[in-house]
Amino acid sequence: MSIFQRTTIALARSPVMGRAMRTVAARSSLAQRFVGGTDVHAAVRTALRLWQAHGIRSSLFYLGEYVADPAAIEHNVSQALDACSALGAAGLDVHVSVDPTAIGYMASDALGAANARRIADAIASPRAATTRRNCMMLDMEDSTIRDRTCALHRALLEDGLPVGLTLQARRRRTPEDLAWAVRRHTSLRLVKGAFPERALDHAGRARIDLAYLDAAAIMLSHDARKAGFYPVFGTHDDRLAGAIMTLARERGWSPDAFEFEMLYGVRPDWQMALRGLGYNVRVYLPFGADWWPYAIRRVGENPSNAWLLARSLTADGRYFG
Repeated sequence: MSIFQRTTIALARSPVMGRAMRTVAARSSLAQRFVGGTDVHAAVRTALRLWQAHGIRSSLFYLGEYVADPAAIEHNVSQALDACSALGAAGLDVHVSVDPTAIGYMASDALGAANARRIADAIASPRAATTRRNCMMLDMEDSTIRDRTCALHRALLEDGLPVGLTLQARRRRTPEDLAWAVRRHTSLRLVKGAFPERALDHAGRARIDLAYLDAAAIMLSHDARKAGFYPVFGTHDDRLAGAIMTLARERGWSPDAFEFEMLYGVRPDWQMALRGLGYNVRVYLPFGADWWPYAIRRVGENPSNAWLLARSLTADGRYFG
């Protein structure tokens, strides 16, 4: 991991920086363009609009990562639970993305696991039951939380709870984690991955793209389809998406048997084009006021975004994105 990326992780985790950045949140265009709303009701309205207008699904994510304070942890959990209730009431997928660092894993594994179970239980409750794809999707960040996130996924899945996992294609161990997951009735979101770590990762864009497609081939295997596995491809790269569509077609996967996922506010034209081709599309839809860790992680993924973030903090913020 580079010094720059180590710095972005430290900034994302810094309570002091987070408090300072909240004071400029109101005037930043980031919240308007890349965040679905300041509260759960606004986020669900955004999700409902996307579904009704374009047939695009959403995964709600409350902004509040890297917290150890008990009150902050409980607040994050309550926001996720409120999102589950509001999505169900609106007739949408009860689909929430959860960062383990937001729900207790910065304090203790036991607390984090207990809170994750509370959210998964809410999604599995009869009140939330629909014919749609309800799921608690576990986010995956830097390597300090990777093993614990994978262990949490396994534990909840073995208890029959609706939980999915995010894996990073750049990590050399991803095929090993995939080999276990694709034999289960679960969902897995494949992303390229942020915060590269030299000792753990493939290096270079070409090699990472190849690793992504190798992982996609495992996710689109006959065994995966037989097990009821549901692949989710988190990418804005139309080259990768085209290769995945070809591979799925060759292997007999129908367009509605998997989905593409993108960040809310990023390439909406491509999102709608995929929907026009009959593919499932979901957006990762953050909501809340504490957007700093989310924003700085986007910078960590792609250093060229740093100037865009800086411009978004100006009074008009119109240049972000």
